[in-house]
Amino acid sequence: MRKIQVAIIGAGNISNTRHIPGLLLHKDLFEIVGVVSDETKKIVRTQKKYKFIKRKYCLDKNKEYLQQLKECNWFNQVDAVIIGTPPKQHYPLVKACLLLKKHVLVEKPMMMEEKECEEVNRLAKEKNCILYIMHSFQFSNGMIQLKKIYDNNELGNIKSILELQLTNRNRRLPVWYNELPLGLYYDEAAHFFYGARRFGGELKVLNAHAQFNHKDDATPRFLEVQMLAGHIPVQMYMNFNSPICEWGFILIGEKKIAIYDYFKDILILLKNDNQHYAKDVLRTSVSFFFQFWKGFVKNGLAMVRGKLLFGHDKCLERYAEAILKKEKCFELSGELGEEVVRAMNQVIEYVKE
Repeated sequence: MRKIQVAIIGAGNISNTRHIPGLLLHKDLFEIVGVVSDETKKIVRTQKKYKFIKRKYCLDKNKEYLQQLKECNWFNQVDAVIIGTPPKQHYPLVKACLLLKKHVLVEKPMMMEEKECEEVNRLAKEKNCILYIMHSFQFSNGMIQLKKIYDNNELGNIKSILELQLTNRNRRLPVWYNELPLGLYYDEAAHFFYGARRFGGELKVLNAHAQFNHKDDATPRFLEVQMLAGHIPVQMYMNFNSPICEWGFILIGEKKIAIYDYFKDILILLKNDNQHYAKDVLRTSVSFFFQFWKGFVKNGLAMVRGKLLFGHDKCLERYAEAILKKEKCFELSGELGEEVVRAMNQVIEYVKE
């Protein structure tokens, strides 16, 4: 079987630590043709790390991408692209690649505006190309486990969803994040929106409120969102002034709650603690302790070795299935990407009021 010829567009952290390692796990499906970026130093760094990538092309971000990609002497060999650039570049790059009839897998968030999503979704259908969004955490090990538990009704009726984010801004962050609407929110929040969508249903934002550090800081110090996923109430709390980074997704059922730790890819299930007697509290505490440390030991070594890919590898597998077998995956679709962008922008409108 002929391998899918793929180009990496964007040579930053996400391309080097997630996209390329994920592709290397599927050498039977993909062959990396070359790397494209608008920064020569990033191309050099990527080729130094992955010496088998011989071809390169440096874009001028002040010129039209379509014409430049046409002029790249090896890009016509490419079947598909994986785009890991800043969000503001997604629309022009995705559009250019679709016009050249390349399949596209682009990082979240899909676009900046809903109308941009509508346009590229329509264009993908016209060109008979796959357009997928890297909504990766839906396919992390812990989330796959949670979906099985959910489908087996082990949690009982879902009463609500609670999503928590603590962010330490001293960690490695992209230099461009404060250029986005609400800054870091717009770069990171897609994970929480598609997570709620997976276990609830269509997203409807009801309200949002933010507090800011000062007028020159686009990223709020605190953001609170209330919405519905289908009929399930969702509460999202994001604190961008934290001394530590922790992200959590809590699915609250009548029988059990499921706590998913994004950064460690750990899932913890806790039973109903009945009347909350001392024995119930102790049982819950012991259960939490052992499940956490079991997951930590299991994933810790993989994380240190850079082998914990948080679902990127499985997204790439589904990308290949869509290209080769026409097996579509809604969880990665442009339609879901558009819904997420719409909800993210509704939050921004509420905050502006």
